[in-house]
Amino acid sequence: MEKPKDWKFHRRNMILNHEIQRFTKTFKENFVTLIVSALGLVAALSWNDAIKLWIDTVFPEKTEAYRFYVAFVVTILSVTLTYFISKLKSS
Repeated sequence: MEKPKDWKFHRRNMILNHEIQRFTKTFKENFVTLIVSALGLVAALSWNDAIKLWIDTVFPEKTEAYRFYVAFVVTILSVTLTYFISKLKSS
C-alpha cells in the first residue's frame, strides 16, 4: 500500500519542482526585460533633451507647426530603426 502513495508523492514533487523552475526562468527573463526597458527609457529621455536643444538651435523662431513636423520625422525614424533592429535580432 505504501508504494502508490510514494509514487504519487514523488510525482507531485516532480511537478512542483518543474513549475518552480519554469517560474524562476520566466521571472529572470521578465526581470532582465524590465531592466533593459528601464535603461532604454533613461537613454530615450537623455536623447529627448539633446534633440530638443538641437531643434531649438535649428528652429529659433518656433511655430506650432514645427512640433508636428518633428514628431512626424521622429516617428518615421523610430519605426525604421525598430524594423532594422528587429531584423538583426531575428538573424
